Amino acid sequence: MKQLLLVRHGRPDEGHALRPGDPPLHAAGHAQARALALRRLAFEPIDRIVSSPQQRALDTAAPLSRVLGIEIEVVDGLAECDLHTARYRSPETIHREEPHRWAEFLASTPRFLGIDPDIFRQTVLNAFAALMNDARGSVVAVFSHGMPIKTLVAHAMRMAGTESFSLDHCSVTRVVGRSLDDARVRTLNESMP
Repeated sequence: MKQLLLVRHGRPDEGHALRPGDPPLHAAGHAQARALALRRLAFEPIDRIVSSPQQRALDTAAPLSRVLGIEIEVVDGLAECDLHTARYRSPETIHREEPHRWAEFLASTPRFLGIDPDIFRQTVLNAFAALMNDARGSVVAVFSHGMPIKTLVAHAMRMAGTESFSLDHCSVTRVVGRSLDDARVRTLNESMP
């Protein structure tokens, strides 16, 4: 049985001058990542750490990597659907800047960002299937983003879409199973107090 601890990245530095499309964590996000690593994840029997290639996920994984002495493996399929956008925008910023398109954003974030939602979904599910089928690691910390995590949760719970729930920054969602086909959500959106 494999257990995936799906971690949504910490708060990013939205509007970062040097990396607007792939920002690092904000100072508050770094504090969230350190607290998550030291107060919660360091006590889990984690034997593998994987991350999206995006900086905010890598920055969130870094404290746990240091604490456990486990190298971070990058998995491209765990990237958010905003991977190649010129400027990262949080849902709150999108809502404020384009209120007339908010319903479109909620209906399909990938499509809103110019990505085919079916291709995005399949890419994400293929990445999670590979993690589930890989013999390495029985408890894997997976640092990713809202949409990839929500995509796996929706698949495991046999939900039609991902718009009915949200995930907090640095929240943990636990998914267990022997394969993608029998994956079950054990917990959803565990947040730090």
